[in-house]
Amino acid sequence: MSYCINPWCPSRANSDTRNRCQACDTPLVLEGRYRLIRPLREPDEWEPSEIFEIEDQGQTKVLKVLKKPILLPLFEREATTLQSLKHPGIPNVDPDGYFSFQLADGRQLHCLVMESIQGVNLDVWLQKHGPIDQATAVDWMRQLVDLLAQLHEAELFHRDIKLSNIMLRDSGQLALIDFGTVRPMTSTYFAKVASQRDITSVVSPGYTPLEQINGRAVPQSDFYALGRSFVYLMTGQHPIDLPEDETTGQLTWRDRAASPVADWFAQLLDDMTAPFPGQRPLNAEVLLDRLNKQKPRPFNWTEQQQLRLLVFANVGLFLLQLWVGWQWMNTRQQMEERTQRLSLYWFSQSATLLARNLAQPQNVTADAIKSQYSKHIALR
Repeated sequence: MSYCINPWCPSRANSDTRNRCQACDTPLVLEGRYRLIRPLREPDEWEPSEIFEIEDQGQTKVLKVLKKPILLPLFEREATTLQSLKHPGIPNVDPDGYFSFQLADGRQLHCLVMESIQGVNLDVWLQKHGPIDQATAVDWMRQLVDLLAQLHEAELFHRDIKLSNIMLRDSGQLALIDFGTVRPMTSTYFAKVASQRDITSVVSPGYTPLEQINGRAVPQSDFYALGRSFVYLMTGQHPIDLPEDETTGQLTWRDRAASPVADWFAQLLDDMTAPFPGQRPLNAEVLLDRLNKQKPRPFNWTEQQQLRLLVFANVGLFLLQLWVGWQWMNTRQQMEERTQRLSLYWFSQSATLLARNLAQPQNVTADAIKSQYSKHIALR
C-alpha cells in the first residue's frame, strides 16, 4: 500500500502501483525516492506532526512530517541535531534527509527522514514484561548516560526523556528518540533563563522537573527525567502515582521496587531526582564515574603477560612431573630393597632350620617343624 502525505486528503490509502493519489492527485513518491507505506501512529488533525514508515530504495525508514509552521524552528533544530550527532543510540539522518514538500494548494510540509529503529519503546516493554532488576537497570543507565554525555558535549540537552522516548532495539541496545524538544546551551538561552524571559517549556507529567516547567531547563533537567524513568522501570509505578516526602520533595519509592536495590544505586537515583538542579550530579561524566566504580573491572592480560603465564605454567607442570617421577622411583627402590632383605632373611632362616633338623633327626616331629615355621611367619 502507498499512503498519501497530504494531511487533508479525504482518502489517503492507495495501491502501491500508483504514483499519484487517486483522491487528491498528490505525488506518492517524494524526492524521487520516498514512498509512504503506513502511519506509525494514528493520524490526528490536532497533532503538529505525523510519523510514517517509508520505503527508500528498498530500505525501511521513518518519515516525520511537520504540519504546523509555527513549530518550524524546533523541527529544524531536531533535523540539525540528528544530522550532526553520530551515536548508536541516536537515530541516523542522512545529510539530505531534511526537505520540504509543497502541496497543490500552496501549503508546505516539512519532512525529516531518519533511521527506522527496530524494537519497542520502554513504556510498551514495561507493560508487557514488568519491572526490571538492578543489573538490567545499571546496564541500561550506563548506555543512556553515555548517550547524554555526547549530547551534552555538543552543548545540547533533550528536555523530554521518558519511557516512550526510549527504544529498546532487537539487539538489546537502547536508543533515544524524539529530538523535537532539544535545546542548545547557548549564551542567549542562559541569558533568557537568568532574566526570566519567556522560553518554550516542554512538560511531561511525572518526568519534568520544576525548573523546566517554569521555562528554565538546564542539562541537569535531563538527569531528573532519566532518574524518574528508572524509578518507573524498577517499581512498575508511574512517578506521578508515587508519594513524595513532604520535607525533602523526594519520591518515596525504595520500598516499592520489585527486586532488591543496593543502597549506592538507590542513592544515585535519589540524587538524580533531587528537587533542585544544584543537588543533582554535575554532569554525565560524574554519573558514569559513579556507575563504573561499582562495576567489577576485569584484569586484561597483555600478550606478553599471557606468554609469561604460559611459560610459568609449563615449567611448573614439568617440575611437578619430575617430583612425581622421583617419588615413584624412590618408593619403587625402597620396595625392591625390602623385598631383597626379606628374601635373604627367609633363605638364611630356612637354611638354619634345615640344618638343625638334620643334626637332630631323632627329636624332630611334625608338630615341632610346624611350630618353628609359625614363628618364622610371625617375624615377617
